[in-house]
Amino acid sequence: MVRPIDLQDNLAKTQAAERMNQIQKSHGEMGQRQVADALKEQAAAEMERTRETQETDMVIIRGDKEKEKKEKKRDKKKNDETAENDKEQSGHLDLTG
Repeated sequence: MVRPIDLQDNLAKTQAAERMNQIQKSHGEMGQRQVADALKEQAAAEMERTRETQETDMVIIRGDKEKEKKEKKRDKKKNDETAENDKEQSGHLDLTG
């Protein structure tokens, strides 16, 4: 059986124990909220920050430049060939060039 003094002491402590439990729960939830807020802020900062170009982007850019160079060479070659064909068709010989 429980003595009256122990019962009275336990009843007085129940409110304090309930408060302690609530405080412990709220601290855990607050910690989770703080971590979640920090992650959101970090993600927002990363979205705003500019990034260095990646190597794959550089490969694409280089590939485009190489294509342009090849096209220019091909066009120049065609122009040279058409100029020679025009000279041959005209019947004149260019001895200076």
